[in-house]
Amino acid sequence: MEGPICTSGAKGAVDGVDVQALIPKVSKLSVLFQMLRVFLFPAKRLAAAGPEDVACLIFSSGSTGDPKGVQLTHRQLLANLIGIQVHLNLEENADVVLSPLPLFHSFGSCVMWLTLVCGYGLIAHADPRDGRTIGGLAEQYRPTLLISTPTFVRGYVRRVKQDQFASLRSAIVGAEKCPEDLHTSFKEKYGAALFEGYGCTELAPVVSANQPNIDGEDGHELRNRPGSVGRPLPGIEVVTINPDTREVLPEGETGLLLVRSPARMLGYLGREDLTRKVFLHDGYDTGDIGHVDSDGFIHITGRLARFAKVAGEMVPMDLVEEKFMAALQEIAGASHEHDLAIAAVPDTAKGERLVVLYTSLPCALQDLMDRIEDLPTLFRPRERDAYQVDALPVLGTGKRDLKQLKVLAEELALGGGTDLR
Repeated sequence: MEGPICTSGAKGAVDGVDVQALIPKVSKLSVLFQMLRVFLFPAKRLAAAGPEDVACLIFSSGSTGDPKGVQLTHRQLLANLIGIQVHLNLEENADVVLSPLPLFHSFGSCVMWLTLVCGYGLIAHADPRDGRTIGGLAEQYRPTLLISTPTFVRGYVRRVKQDQFASLRSAIVGAEKCPEDLHTSFKEKYGAALFEGYGCTELAPVVSANQPNIDGEDGHELRNRPGSVGRPLPGIEVVTINPDTREVLPEGETGLLLVRSPARMLGYLGREDLTRKVFLHDGYDTGDIGHVDSDGFIHITGRLARFAKVAGEMVPMDLVEEKFMAALQEIAGASHEHDLAIAAVPDTAKGERLVVLYTSLPCALQDLMDRIEDLPTLFRPRERDAYQVDALPVLGTGKRDLKQLKVLAEELALGGGTDLR
């Protein structure tokens, strides 16, 4: 394997947990005992794990609710790693992966296992927001593939120099929807394509990914469809089910995405009730709304939790947010630093209404509102329901904290819980 490389240890809090405070609770005697066991006893005398034993307990991000402990077995992890290796056509002792994702992130831990088990170089860093250091590491160790999230990559476009990412063939982002302007700005600056993938912690975690198209003597092979999250990995089947009846829908129809995968988790730790709820039709109910097109590409409309019910209509907040971000790009350019989010709050007249939270704007708020007039009336927030904030809540994984986003929106829009509108 080429390259080490974790540059530094993380200190302080991780998603609200004080890591340093936990260290004194681990007895020095217990640490010494475990070290002696490893050094003095032969491997066959130590506890051995089987394929169906739990190899990893990782908590879901909790972006829309409370985190849940996801139990993954050795067989499930290896099934996903093999699928990734085949799907991405990675080469042992040739490819070097840059992944500054934390190991408590399911995507981050997956990349770690992928490089260790399959023989690829790994460049890692403790802080995925530290673009300057990450750029220096890339310049030194020459990665061929970047794996990250859209939130972190947007920071790299602003802070990492063009020649520092010159060795990249491509980059893959997941964990949240990738805005169209980020694909454009990344390609323009680094000359490498930015592809979107999809996964769930409960599926170990990768489900699908776009890849470069192939043009050769044997013809053209379509492997990338902009606007989609790619085709499923080998051995994975994706279907849709009715959100209300949970019945499987005909091919191509929009509904809840259900994934049948050999990497589906064993279950939630201590929560058999929740496990039964998401295990349907021999698959896993992702909670995401979308469809699979005739060529097998997966298209995601949004999380079921990201639909607001306004005057009886289901309004996709992610779509509204995309329209606003596209308008910001038109006004400020692809490399703009303005951030914006859409949330829903209770409304006595319409059930719910949309609220806009933004960090800064390059124009008057009304100018921005005028650029989304092609949306249906119910999809358009009112100007008085827009609020400027210092920052939008983000989890340590780089994923937007939707739970705290809703709390913040309600505090601003409802005045502490009373709807004044």
